[in-house]
Amino acid sequence: MRSDGFFFGLLFAAIGMGVAAAVHAEEGVSTTPLQGFAVTANTGEKPQSKLWCHDGRWWAVLPETTGSTLWRLDDTRWTPALHLSDATASYADARRVDGLTHVLLLGAGRGELVSLAYDAAARAYRFWPERPSSAVIPLDSGVETATIDVDASGRLWLASDGETDIRVRWSAPPYSAWSAPLVLATGVDSDDICVVAAFPNGDTGVLWSNQQTRRFGFRLHPGDAAPADWLPEESPGAASALPVGDGMADDHMNCAVAPDGTLYAAVKTSYDTKGYPLIGLLVRRPSGTWDGLYHVDDEGTRPIALLNEKNGAILVAYRHGDVIVYRESAPNAIAFGPRHILMEKSGERLNNVTSTKDRFSGEIVFLASTAATAEGVRLTLP
Repeated sequence: MRSDGFFFGLLFAAIGMGVAAAVHAEEGVSTTPLQGFAVTANTGEKPQSKLWCHDGRWWAVLPETTGSTLWRLDDTRWTPALHLSDATASYADARRVDGLTHVLLLGAGRGELVSLAYDAAARAYRFWPERPSSAVIPLDSGVETATIDVDASGRLWLASDGETDIRVRWSAPPYSAWSAPLVLATGVDSDDICVVAAFPNGDTGVLWSNQQTRRFGFRLHPGDAAPADWLPEESPGAASALPVGDGMADDHMNCAVAPDGTLYAAVKTSYDTKGYPLIGLLVRRPSGTWDGLYHVDDEGTRPIALLNEKNGAILVAYRHGDVIVYRESAPNAIAFGPRHILMEKSGERLNNVTSTKDRFSGEIVFLASTAATAEGVRLTLP
């Protein structure tokens, strides 16, 4: 078993050295700190993913003083690779589909969709020739966050929150024209949010929090249905919704989808009571049934979910105190192992850990932010 104290000492030493790797007691597990860089917005928001890996390289979208920028990871240093927008306070959500990556830049009351095509010969991204300019998507008053995904037919979905409802929009290639918003749920709190996820079989789902009912909600769009036809609302983890604290739902969620169509959603509850999970995992099986809420931690905030395709492990990363930590579980008989420190920065709090929507195979890169910088780490797992 890995020792958190042992790992902490190694990680502290690695950060002090700048680029050296910290190695866990378990063979084949290591972390390599990455050089931080100044940003003009943090690495939030909770359901979004700002990184992806393509052609053996990691990429990220974050704003700096000149605007929203595509960053390329060169060894341990992030290099500005392409100016995407003049927006300096945007929050990005990125979805890679082979050599094409769509990036939603969320600003004040609007989304800006930038699509990037990979030039394999130059090993660089260019603006997509099919739509080289960004597409502006007016969003709703009071929107807190928005996410995107692409279904098996190539349709692009965008899910966002309104003042008291959950909405979805869609578009066909080249994603210049967008539908009017379709309301999937009403009566949510103004603080509630949602996330969209595409499934391998062509279906699409939207998960949301509802702090009024103290539950999470979910609706599914069958891949062979018309875009506006969605199935009735499901109640994720309903058996675990207890009358404790402010209930099971909080506006923290992040999703990962397995090849068989299992949905894993890392969430934060509002139980806020000793002995009850604060960080949990909701699981929707391919049959459409939901497991009860799995306990991840009784402390923490802003979790994200990732799947290690190499060994099938489920990884949940989140802030714990002033540091970023993670826990793992096997996909069968879900039970999370010990807490491991992933990132820390002496004298400062790290928050809003983010990574990729893609499943990974052994190596994964994370970013989190202080008040003014983005900090990162490369984690290698068996």
